[in-house]
Amino acid sequence: MAEDELWQELENISPHDVAVRAIAEYDEDGKRFTIKVLNKKYVVDIKQRVIVNPEDTKRSGLLNEILLHHLAHASDVPLTNTLVSPNQLTDGSFFFRGSHELPMAKITEKYGENLDQFLKRGFQLGGVKHDFADAAVRLQFLPRVPIIFAIWKKDEEFDSEARIILDKSIEKQMSLYGVFLSLLYMIERMAED
Repeated sequence: MAEDELWQELENISPHDVAVRAIAEYDEDGKRFTIKVLNKKYVVDIKQRVIVNPEDTKRSGLLNEILLHHLAHASDVPLTNTLVSPNQLTDGSFFFRGSHELPMAKITEKYGENLDQFLKRGFQLGGVKHDFADAAVRLQFLPRVPIIFAIWKKDEEFDSEARIILDKSIEKQMSLYGVFLSLLYMIERMAED
């Protein structure tokens, strides 16, 4: 969906409903939402059709699209506490292949031999250690969207492997395409120096 269409869609939804569904703050006077992304506050100005990043972050058209999509489509539902891979989401096994295959090699190439650096990067993004694999970190991408990165170190039998684990409730927060964009964004953030 084009960004203009997402802005239009968001303008036509009750802002108070959006704020509840997405766990965002809404400023009635300024017609602005404030929503946390990785524990940093982003301002989505409906009137000006602009997204203002925190000072210490770089602009991302990909994140802008994710935020607009999420604000327009989020659901007021709790986490299921059922952990799944992207392929285990409804229709995920068909969606996450070919041009939608996730570039997890970026994570294994960067951190496969250095789990301490993997955890350090996760902590820099506001994550917390998670008890899974050889190392795992749980990141609060959006208020209703936790994402777990897990990595297994190379051994005599197997190469290093990285995986993403999601709460199944993500299906209620965004489409598979929205999940795909979110995971691409998060893989890039984890792979950054």
